[in-house]
Amino acid sequence: MGPFIRWVLEARWHRSASHCIEGLLVQIPVTLITHNPWFGAGSVVIWYWSRKKLEVEFERKGKGSTALVWATGWFPWEWGWARVLDVLAPLLTSFLLAWFWWFAWRRL
Repeated sequence: MGPFIRWVLEARWHRSASHCIEGLLVQIPVTLITHNPWFGAGSVVIWYWSRKKLEVEFERKGKGSTALVWATGWFPWEWGWARVLDVLAPLLTSFLLAWFWWFAWRRL
């Protein structure tokens, strides 16, 4: 695990790329439970979107409550490029994988 962690910390884009691998831990179980690859891919997007929104809340709250900043961070234009990339990378890979699964299941 050490070499992987070192690779992730080498560059900012590595962190976003690592989200694609982590997204599989969300996508695969949801796809297997629902028998629908699109639910699996959608769950990855929901996971990362909510995570980035929460990061923005914690960043802006200071010492106050997150209830005071709940209305912020809902949209990508409020996040900055790195957080947007953290959502777009797993979004693209999870929907590409869902398309491959869907295509393969149609062939069976």
